[in-house]
Amino acid sequence: MFVPCGDSVPDLSGCTLLMPAVSVGNVGQLAIDLIISTLNMCKIGYFYTDCLVPMVGNNPYATAEENSTELSINAEVYASPSKKLVALQLRSIFIKYKSKSFCEKLLSWVKSSNCAKVVVLSSSHSYHRNDLQLRSCSKEIPMVILLKFVSEGDNIPDALGLVEYLNEWLQIIKPCLQCDDPSASALPWKMPSSWRLLFGSGLPPALF
Repeated sequence: MFVPCGDSVPDLSGCTLLMPAVSVGNVGQLAIDLIISTLNMCKIGYFYTDCLVPMVGNNPYATAEENSTELSINAEVYASPSKKLVALQLRSIFIKYKSKSFCEKLLSWVKSSNCAKVVVLSSSHSYHRNDLQLRSCSKEIPMVILLKFVSEGDNIPDALGLVEYLNEWLQIIKPCLQCDDPSASALPWKMPSSWRLLFGSGLPPALF
């Protein structure tokens, strides 16, 4: 169930909904992080559900000390009205046997919101590079899945690669005109401040 931050429910008609599938290396979630941070998308609400493991934390997109203590939970919704984009960020895993219930609730919200289409960002183990026939029942919602084959580890480059493929299609941001580092991404993606702690803090000098 969608719970808005304000008193009224925002109009999402015609918007493209971006969301991750919790998968290998959390690549889909990292990609959504990049999009929310780069576009400075505003939080418009929460997706209240008992299907995800409960969690709470600080603002992952903090830009100053003043907003660093804002709380975040396991499923939040962000929007960029000017680009007609909505992002659902998932930050925890499904509770056992609850994934089907979550999909039904999500489907109901997407239909009632009149989103134009849904784009799912995901990843799969690099050793699963097989051609599989996928079958599903139609729910009359245009949907695309962008999936990248990856291995566990530092998956930031995988997330960058995934959002750049997405950007080739949706034109979310424009390329930089100049770039001094030829190995760097030509697109000005902004990494969230929370990524500084992605691999924990540094080793204490006292160890040496």
